[in-house]
Amino acid sequence: MVKYGELDKALTAYVRGDTHDAIPAEYYRRVIKTAIRVNNEGKQWDMQQAAAVLLYFVFNDGLLSPSQLTSDGLKALDYAEMFLEVSQTTIDLVQEMNRHSA
Repeated sequence: MVKYGELDKALTAYVRGDTHDAIPAEYYRRVIKTAIRVNNEGKQWDMQQAAAVLLYFVFNDGLLSPSQLTSDGLKALDYAEMFLEVSQTTIDLVQEMNRHSA
């Protein structure tokens, strides 16, 4: 189970300073709900995968710039992009969730 505090802690390895404090809670909520749904389908996400996906969403929405990421954050961003491309089911779930939360 992905929890907010654990996800926030995992994200700190990917961003510089207290940058993660500026990320809206809605992003965490979306990733946690998606992780729960994906895990219920038998496709287990670990905390690092969930944090990488969260980073991907936040970065792509323009809330973080490359200079705010650590070298591990840049690697996680690349990983999340490949991970989401490979997992079409996950992409479909995320798109569905984004439509419902808009």
